[in-house]
Amino acid sequence: MDNLIKYSVQSDQFIKLSQEWKSFLDQNFQTQSEINIIFDSEIPTIIDSENRKLRIDFQNDHLNYKKKKAGLQTEPISRALGAGKKGLRVLDLSAGMGIDAVFLAQMGYQVTAIERNPLLYLALAQALKNSTDNLKLNFQFADSHFFLKQTTDSYDVCYFDPMFPQKKKTALPKQEMVFFKNLVGGDVDASQVLSAAMESKKFKRCVVKRPLAAPELLPASGTVQGKIIRYDIYGGIE
Repeated sequence: MDNLIKYSVQSDQFIKLSQEWKSFLDQNFQTQSEINIIFDSEIPTIIDSENRKLRIDFQNDHLNYKKKKAGLQTEPISRALGAGKKGLRVLDLSAGMGIDAVFLAQMGYQVTAIERNPLLYLALAQALKNSTDNLKLNFQFADSHFFLKQTTDSYDVCYFDPMFPQKKKTALPKQEMVFFKNLVGGDVDASQVLSAAMESKKFKRCVVKRPLAAPELLPASGTVQGKIIRYDIYGGIE
């Protein structure tokens, strides 16, 4: 594949890491726009053609990955998943930036998070490798449809956070989020992914994160509502 990716290695100690990334991306990723990956620490910085930066760092990004949490029984996301009563083994169908996957793992869930974008997957895996937190969390590079058909592992619940619908009028998101959205696209197959998860019958419950005003992907069994988002529940309600 003819990739427009530049690998900038700032220190010899990161040569091996850059080579590992290049080998993986040469096999799995093709881009039509220029991307520069700066290897100047254990957490590479990814820069697009508009000089927007993306850096995933579970250890030092306290704003996104060291959030205060109320607990397993009271956090809305945990309540939607069953607060542990349905089990603690979670399959996250779209890891994204890994924010919710890390948050759930910090509360004690055992999380496997799927990411189909190769570049994002590498960033997530490296962030986890660099973290000193003892999280029961792992990332898998796969398309959720394929993973659901092929996996023989057992999970209790599934969690799905597709890209939120674009508002007609909205302030421009911060530059990192613009880069992220350009990278992963719009998750136009979100309803199909949810249908595949439900049809697989691998879970006691599926939970989908949505904006308050957004339509349901499919008719839900129930919901847990927050101030600006809600969690639609598919499966047994007790």
